[in-house]
Amino acid sequence: MFHWENNNSCAILSSMILTVTPNPLLDFILHEERPPTPGGHRVRSIKWTVGGKGINVARMLKTLGRPALALTFAGGPNGERIRSRLKDQGISAYFIQTEKETRSGINFVIDEPPSQTWWIEEGEPLTTVECMTMFEAVYREREKARFIAMSGSVPGPGQASFYRCLLEKIHGFNGEIYLDARGETLREATRVGGFFLKHNRDECLETFGLDPLNIADHPKLLSEFKRHGITGALITDGPRPATLLDHVSATYLLPPEIQEVSSVGSGDAALAGFIFARSEGKSLVESARWALAAGAADACHAGPCEASFPDIERLLGRVIIEKTVST
Repeated sequence: MFHWENNNSCAILSSMILTVTPNPLLDFILHEERPPTPGGHRVRSIKWTVGGKGINVARMLKTLGRPALALTFAGGPNGERIRSRLKDQGISAYFIQTEKETRSGINFVIDEPPSQTWWIEEGEPLTTVECMTMFEAVYREREKARFIAMSGSVPGPGQASFYRCLLEKIHGFNGEIYLDARGETLREATRVGGFFLKHNRDECLETFGLDPLNIADHPKLLSEFKRHGITGALITDGPRPATLLDHVSATYLLPPEIQEVSSVGSGDAALAGFIFARSEGKSLVESARWALAAGAADACHAGPCEASFPDIERLLGRVIIEKTVST
């Protein structure tokens, strides 16, 4: 069943960016200056937002002035709250109703001493009909898109082929496709290829067994990319250097130094920053600078993708391009 939320008709008509979120999240956020004392605590309300990597990307793109159409799933009372909140946030969304209720999570952030703990439900498996409905929706919307970002986990076991099937459905798309996935889900997607990869160093090691910060591993890593039709990759590592790889060169960039509050959503903010810059016609290296500035700015906030445009602009000049080496 389709459910269209016309949150911003002008943005929908002119939308050039699609985001796909297979596993959205009702995300409760507890943010305290110091660790709480034992026992019960009464509060006026508990802050919450809508999570899920593709939705986070759409939220940050809206902040950057490039509204996206977020395609996702919603089920049960949690799904209804997600619909309402995205509408309030002015994020254009296309929902597919699910039989099972949408998952929830708790994000617990402490300022002093800095710490973060989160609990996230895995999510209930999608049905075959629900998956096929999403594939058809993306297929139809692709004609007015220049960019498609597919991000995050797939709920339930046995559905690692979700992105592979979606890539097969939109094969021949005349634009840029970005994928943020890991493990078996990513390995399945590499059977089709045709996308730019956004992930972190640990995910790269997990998926390919190769270290993007080790120049000696570059030939093998690029060989893997070429073999699987991966057009390039931006691989981040928190506050440590990031690696931008294409089939010509590897560029190392150093993110700006910040006082981190929460890293949840920073990778999504980085992907949004990259896509924003690409939509402005910027080079891969300049787009990577925007990505690292957006990711760092977001890490200064407790919730995912809450940084402002001025926050990102202030950090942009502090992203350092350390070196570029031929591959």
